[in-house]
Amino acid sequence: MPPESGRALHESDTLPLAELMLDAYRGTIDDEGESLDDAVAVVESLFKDVFGVLDTSASVVFEENGNLVAATAVTHHDDHPLVAFSMTHPTATRQGLARRGLRHAIGQLARSGCRDLRLVVTSGNLAAEALYASEGFAVVPVPS
Repeated sequence: MPPESGRALHESDTLPLAELMLDAYRGTIDDEGESLDDAVAVVESLFKDVFGVLDTSASVVFEENGNLVAATAVTHHDDHPLVAFSMTHPTATRQGLARRGLRHAIGQLARSGCRDLRLVVTSGNLAAEALYASEGFAVVPVPS
């Protein structure tokens, strides 16, 4: 049964979020063989605004039994909101958590006056491509 509600993302979530990142991406098209130290460095970079200014009101994490099982992290990059990371633990997939995180972000951003939301999906990540298409996102080719 999925968690009933999410909560705000906090810097104290650095290690649990790094662990979730490793678990969520391990064995997928986005797995680059990262170590826990690598994942911690990425999450620390998120909190240091390396991927754009973190929007804590639009970002959300979901917990189950005290463990993070899903997260959506939104930043503002190049004057546009960006889903910097969306991840779901393999034991929590197909429960609607990524969709709930995305809808939370869209709602918060709309309330603050934002009219668009951007994200990057690795070509071939079929589950992500299907989710975002079902939510109305359009594919924009990356300039070469």
